[in-house]
Amino acid sequence: MNADSVGAYIGQLRHWLKASGEPLLRSAFPEAVPAWLNELAIAERMLERSDALPIAFLGPSQQGKSSLINALLGENILAVGGAVGACTCVITSVHYQQGPGYRAEIDFIELAEWRKELHGIQDAIFAATSAEDSAEDDAELQSQRNAAIEKYEAVYLGRSQQDVGQILKAPDLELPSEILAATNGRASVRIQQNNAQTFRNEVRRYLVGRDQSPDAQFWPLIREVRIYGDFPVLANGTSLVDLPGLNDPNPAREQITKRYLEQSRYIWLICNSQTGIDRVFADLLRDNGFFFRLFLEGRLGAFSVVTTRIDETNLDEVITQMGQNPADFDGDFGPVLDYRRGVIARHVTNSLVSIAEDIVRSAGEAPEHRSAFLKRVVTIPVFSVATAAYLKAVGKMPLFQGIQLSTGETHVPKLVEHLHSITKAESYRSQVEASHRRMVMLNAQVYRFFLDLVEQIELDGDDARGEWARLKATASAAAERGRTTLREVEIRGDVALQERCSDFDRQLAQVDTRAQQSLQSVFSSWSAMNWRTLQAAVRRNGEWYSSSLRRDYNLSRDIAGAYTGLIPFIWDDFFGKGLTDLTDTVSAQTEDGVQDVGRSIIGALSMLRHQPDGMAAAIEKGIATASEVMPLRVAQVTADLQAQIQRTRQSLSTGLLETTASLMQPAFEMAANDTGGRGVKLRMLAILRQHAESHAPELFIGMRQELSEGVAVLQGSMKPQLKSIVTSGEQTIGRFQQNLTSYEFVTPELREEIKVALQTLPRLQEIPA
Repeated sequence: MNADSVGAYIGQLRHWLKASGEPLLRSAFPEAVPAWLNELAIAERMLERSDALPIAFLGPSQQGKSSLINALLGENILAVGGAVGACTCVITSVHYQQGPGYRAEIDFIELAEWRKELHGIQDAIFAATSAEDSAEDDAELQSQRNAAIEKYEAVYLGRSQQDVGQILKAPDLELPSEILAATNGRASVRIQQNNAQTFRNEVRRYLVGRDQSPDAQFWPLIREVRIYGDFPVLANGTSLVDLPGLNDPNPAREQITKRYLEQSRYIWLICNSQTGIDRVFADLLRDNGFFFRLFLEGRLGAFSVVTTRIDETNLDEVITQMGQNPADFDGDFGPVLDYRRGVIARHVTNSLVSIAEDIVRSAGEAPEHRSAFLKRVVTIPVFSVATAAYLKAVGKMPLFQGIQLSTGETHVPKLVEHLHSITKAESYRSQVEASHRRMVMLNAQVYRFFLDLVEQIELDGDDARGEWARLKATASAAAERGRTTLREVEIRGDVALQERCSDFDRQLAQVDTRAQQSLQSVFSSWSAMNWRTLQAAVRRNGEWYSSSLRRDYNLSRDIAGAYTGLIPFIWDDFFGKGLTDLTDTVSAQTEDGVQDVGRSIIGALSMLRHQPDGMAAAIEKGIATASEVMPLRVAQVTADLQAQIQRTRQSLSTGLLETTASLMQPAFEMAANDTGGRGVKLRMLAILRQHAESHAPELFIGMRQELSEGVAVLQGSMKPQLKSIVTSGEQTIGRFQQNLTSYEFVTPELREEIKVALQTLPRLQEIPA
């Protein structure tokens, strides 16, 4: 069953309901057809294909991200390695597109953004040394100068560095007309090719560094590259996003990186298994606080670690570690690489646990929280793959001279399985299957409803009519009890939601004093920064990636961390277990209440002594059909509600940092205006510290209020969602009663018309097992 056939059936059933069903039911059952049409609309929306599942590949340059994407795609579509040069600063996303050939869309930053960056390049190139410079300052200065020169010479090949002032005076910044058009907000540069290699080379000429091409290149001006192709691994709605890491000083691209990190449902950390694990974990996950951020946003379950270049392992060393003699190696790489994978996995897990221990320690949490948290951390998946060997094995890299492995030995297929498993519930195929299931059940429900209307019940005696009246009374009483039960479920849900929100607010109120105390350790850590790094940070709103130190600095994040570092488990309990348990409880109690009504009616039905043949079976089938539809409706509401909770959690987490950055902005500007000279570092630190300390009470109270207000908004939007779960139950109970009362509403003449219409009802087959 594919999307086209399900979509075609939806159209057929919609036409039948409007043309045949609605005229027959308009007077007796006016609500039936609109409810079914709404079900069709929901199922139809589920068939819409979109890149709803971006996977962000995060990690510094030269870790093998582009090679990994190529292996997953089974095609050398992205330029990789040293051949690419500085294009690691460019954000590249890969998407599914049916049909032959490949397409790229290249977006450029605006001309004003490039002008601003060019001023920064000019400042960095001609920055003077200072008597205040330490060895670290010298390294920072040279690193900034090298990065500026690299960008300048990429775009303005052959021009003297002294010409930058002249270029800045030109309205068009002396850019070629094609690039100028793209930077003026016009259409993206588009590339279309049928051949993968030709396509790759066409895209590559916009990306490579100067030393790979005799022509000027424009990667410093590129905002984002989007690539489309018929890649089967992405057919279920997944897209792969190669991010430049957190070390790109271009503000325009930096914002896109942050956007993808916020929007991507899954985050894969990529590092070189031979040289990059410790560096990536120290730089990105620990020092930059990214692991803590994932925990705060509730995304640890969406996090995976992939180490690359497992085939570059020192085989003799590993064989010796295995307790064997390298001279006795029989040429079977499988056991050796598996042993190495085990070592890597343990090392990665131990590194994650170490970071997690720091989080627990900073928050001062109880042992039970520590245990539960660490259990989640050790389940984070770790994969070690050989991408080049895989592409060789599938015939896409014939010149590869490394270890020859089978596709299975590379573990790329395992990673593909992992990709499909984590995205299965939200994949396009699952959407199609869920839409199909809804249609199968709706078909059965509609068919059963109309079939009940044409079934003839002959109540040919006072006893039979009396029993039927008592059955209807019993059903009505059971239905009313069920509705009362569901109203109580709704009330209990509202009360529990209010209690959880109030308790969350009470716990937050206890954090303010501790947060002001932890702020002092933030100031102490800033004292260790060299003055040029500190200056670079305050000039960029408190954010700076130091290439010389290979470290990301975010002064606003540090200040916010004085507060957020104390609340991760309060936060996690509320947004995670607290609200999830509440939603699950409301759903389960609603379904139990509905099932109780159904059992009561069926029990009463079985006690009838006078009933037409087949009537009990027909009514039981109608109740069963109505009961089967309800879990689908509840599941949809629950899924939407969980997504809303996750979005709120993530939005509030990001909002805390934005609030801090906004409050610190005046201090950053004041410190950035310091002209330098003796004591510059102490003056900048004094400005930042005085501003932060004077505003800390206001800040932390404001952060608590922001969280409380966000939770209040969430509470307000959750109430109707929880109510809709209960409403689905009430509608199902109403359907139970309808199955009984329909027998008396329909005249013999109308039954015949319905019988004729029923013969033309479109049918849909179950999905084959």
